[in-house]
Amino acid sequence: MPKIAMSACLAGVNCRYNGKNKKNTELLEKHKEDEIILFCPEDAVLGTPRETIDIVEGRAIGNETQQDYTEAIEEQAQKFIAQYPNIDTIYCKSKSPSCALCSAKIFDKNKNLLQSTGTGIFIQELQKHYKNAKFIEKDGDA
Repeated sequence: MPKIAMSACLAGVNCRYNGKNKKNTELLEKHKEDEIILFCPEDAVLGTPRETIDIVEGRAIGNETQQDYTEAIEEQAQKFIAQYPNIDTIYCKSKSPSCALCSAKIFDKNKNLLQSTGTGIFIQELQKHYKNAKFIEKDGDA
């Protein structure tokens, strides 16, 4: 049975910054027979609801407090890797500063948008370990 990892908000867990989710019904139906391992590094670090985070010059910075959460998010990735050394597919939440595969917004120190095709901090760490896993970016139901 394949091991599937998924951003928890895509599975319908109310763990987003605003206490809501981005449930993807089609994705859950596709993998209803598979083992699904959920992750939400921002919830683990900051709880829910929480301040929003942006990637500023490669760092995960809180928009209200300006606190740098990069190391804490990277630690969550290392804990995940240690607990689940073998994963086949990883579903990443689009546009997330932690979990996006190719749609995270990257800003400079003055908050000017540099690109909208970045990878989230958590997923960057997972990519270093899961060399053979398939990474797929998804959003919630429309």
